[in-house]
Amino acid sequence: MRPDLKRILYMEDEKDIQSIARIALENAGGFTLKVCSSVQEAIESAAAFEPSLILLDVMMPGMDGFITYGELRKIPL
Repeated sequence: MRPDLKRILYMEDEKDIQSIARIALENAGGFTLKVCSSVQEAIESAAAFEPSLILLDVMMPGMDGFITYGELRKIPL
C-alpha cells in the first residue's frame, strides 16, 4: 500500500455492496474506510474524514456520482 493512500471515502447505497467493499478494502486491503449511504452523508463527511481517495457510486438516488463529484471538488480536502 502506498503510504499516502490510507483513507477511502466510499459512497454506495446498496448495503450488500457496502459489505463486500468493506471486506475487500478494510480487511484485505488494510485501508481505513468511511462508508456513506447517501450523497448528503458523503458531502457532510468528506472534510472531517480527509480521504486520500473517494469512490462514488454513479447511480445514486437524488444526485448521481458525477454531480456529487462536482460538489465534493468544492470542498477543500
